[in-house]
Amino acid sequence: MTIDMSENRVPYGLLTDEEKAALHEHEKAGGAFVFCGDEVGMWHPAIPVWTDEVVYRTVPLPKTQDVIAWEKLPDWVEWVARDMDGSVWCYGAGDAVHRRIDGFPGIVQIGTCDWRDSKQRRPR
Repeated sequence: MTIDMSENRVPYGLLTDEEKAALHEHEKAGGAFVFCGDEVGMWHPAIPVWTDEVVYRTVPLPKTQDVIAWEKLPDWVEWVARDMDGSVWCYGAGDAVHRRIDGFPGIVQIGTCDWRDSKQRRPR
């Protein structure tokens, strides 16, 4: 699980190795940063240079929807949604028929949106 560094208040030099790793993971993912390096408390856009005295915060990446390979699913599948535990299910009309599909390669690519926002209807 990645640590959320969007509300960080600790200078880079005092962060734990795990917190520093979270910042570097965010950078590798193309995420943006803000920094505060003065006593005024003003936050500015940053290209991090990882100075020990500077406080860096991540700017959250946009949330992405799961990518569903609809063409690989049977015609009866009307909806696909992710559960709280991360499992992905497909549903027929009226939810009478449902199957778990996250164990099949190439069917679903998990996005970054919350599971509560993952429900998708088959495109028409």
